[in-house]
Amino acid sequence: MSRLDEAASLISGHPVDVDAVLAATLAQRDAEAGRHMFFPTGPTGDFRALRPLQDVLWNNIGSAASNPPGGNHTKSLERALLAWAADLFDLPADDWWGNATTGGTAGNRAGLLTARDRFPRTPHGVTTAVAYYSAAAHYSVPKMLHELNIPAVRVGVDTYGEMDYDHLASVLRPEAPAIVVVTAGTTMTEAVDDPRRVTAVLDASGIVDRYLHCDGALSAIPLALDKELTTEGVDSISLSGYKFLGTPRVCGLVVGRNATRRRTQHISYIAAIDDTPVGSIDGLPIAMMWYAVATAGNEGLRNQAHAARRLAAYASSSLNAIGWPAWRHPWAFTVVFPTPPLSIQQTWPLATDATGQSHLVCMPRTSKDQVDAFVEAMAREVWHRLSA
Repeated sequence: MSRLDEAASLISGHPVDVDAVLAATLAQRDAEAGRHMFFPTGPTGDFRALRPLQDVLWNNIGSAASNPPGGNHTKSLERALLAWAADLFDLPADDWWGNATTGGTAGNRAGLLTARDRFPRTPHGVTTAVAYYSAAAHYSVPKMLHELNIPAVRVGVDTYGEMDYDHLASVLRPEAPAIVVVTAGTTMTEAVDDPRRVTAVLDASGIVDRYLHCDGALSAIPLALDKELTTEGVDSISLSGYKFLGTPRVCGLVVGRNATRRRTQHISYIAAIDDTPVGSIDGLPIAMMWYAVATAGNEGLRNQAHAARRLAAYASSSLNAIGWPAWRHPWAFTVVFPTPPLSIQQTWPLATDATGQSHLVCMPRTSKDQVDAFVEAMAREVWHRLSA
């Protein structure tokens, strides 16, 4: 048990130094803050203007389109945020739906639940559809497919993490409706699946009944800002607010087309329509996402993305310059390289996979100093290996 765990434990009959525990908790985070660039949750933006909202309960229960009783909600901000996202992703102006969520996993669940409900079920209540997701998809995708009892098939990927469309064609079941999960920014390499190629594969197989959900947690916003995200044929898109938008709270949203085909129910108790996969949801993170968009605007967000990509290009070239091979997709914040030795792993909180790959992620507000410190540590390791 760590000293922090020991200090935080409540032992009957023994008082706890609450201030010491809280200080130790913050110190634990601060000690690692400068090294935290291996997951897509970089330094947060400036949300000090929202401090007056932080000691209030904001409960955005029910549909974004309705206001629950009382004023303790941020529904107007949620509606504005969702409308911005629907416009960004070129959804039909008169027939889209959306909800704030607790993050990318919840957004994937909402999209897949909507997909499941579009298709008939067997007499035993199992959907007649089959879902397809890539081997590089976020781990929440197979988890949610299992939870929702949707039969699923795992599809291979190419060397760079993009879905293998030939393999998709070979595993399709033409007699069943298809739910296909594409990813805009895969976990390890930030690869982007192409919905147009998925659509072509489905067309060639004669599958008319289909639903495409895009897990765009990391890259959908910056790609869409540069008009580089294909949303034609995509039925729903989920996002994480604490990644690209840099909120200090875990949050997200999901938007989709064909709102008239989504399940809704009026709940008398909350005097609102319920069309969400959850009940109460914290309205403060929603305000934070809205604030990030409202203060930066599309141009400011676009500039943030461009700056982050320039830093990622610098990180990649710097690693290559010291003899440690690294690469990145041209649109990516993510730099991929062979997993460093244990001496580096013990000091730096690396993200690694089972194939021997690691990465760092240059999110907006990641600093050049952070990158330089890691590259210098890697250079010392390379020098040590060469001189051994």
